Amino acid sequence: MRRSKAPALLLTTVPISAAHGGGMYYTIDGVLHAGAYPWVSNTTTGSIQRTWTWDGLTTPTSPHMPCNTPGTPFTPSYHASLTAGTTISISYAVRDSKATFGHPYGPMLAYMAACPASGCEAVNLSAPIWFKIWEAGLLSGGFVDGRWAMRDVFEGAEVEIKVPRALRKGKYLLRHEMVNLQTGAAQFFPNCVQVEVRGTGDTMPKTEELVKFPGAYDGDWGTSWPPETGDPYNTWFYVDHQDDTHYPMPGPPVWQG
Repeated sequence: MRRSKAPALLLTTVPISAAHGGGMYYTIDGVLHAGAYPWVSNTTTGSIQRTWTWDGLTTPTSPHMPCNTPGTPFTPSYHASLTAGTTISISYAVRDSKATFGHPYGPMLAYMAACPASGCEAVNLSAPIWFKIWEAGLLSGGFVDGRWAMRDVFEGAEVEIKVPRALRKGKYLLRHEMVNLQTGAAQFFPNCVQVEVRGTGDTMPKTEELVKFPGAYDGDWGTSWPPETGDPYNTWFYVDHQDDTHYPMPGPPVWQG
């Protein structure tokens, strides 16, 4: 008999408004870069991160899907030097605080987009320029009782994203994203940072491998996440799919370089 966890849903949904977050610090080639959120930003040194707000987006058709709300360059902004093949470490934790990313259930994804030599500040974020470089989802068990990679971040670990070694040098936006599945509708938490890739690689994704935001995620969501409207207790996650052991990752395949 299929068990139901619906009675516990009131407990799991109450603290949601205080349990969000985003990238706070980035370690790239051994250099620590502070994000653009007011808790950590520095208007003297600037930031590589585009501006964002604490609450997630509740629809994949939002115009802010590329880089969150408002998603504008920080003032002043700069590009972090990055060697192709490097692993970027992203901390969602606030220093000297217990605050970290507030959700343990859902996929994590990362995309990049090439920018002109002049920089990423004026790039058209909604154009088909994005290619996926990394993803992490359900590691073991079922949706509810299993282990998601996101839980490590919820418990204070950093997100580690390896940039393709063969990627052509130049300026890029890195878009990393958390998708929270435990609320009544999915919540999307994208962040974007500006980097300048250095190295000897000369590979770029093909045009057909590029996607756009909004648009990369099918509006008919299938089993990837809860519907945008409907059950506030999220029976999609806690009842209908609680024992599923495979999570279909959203978006295109990871670009292999």
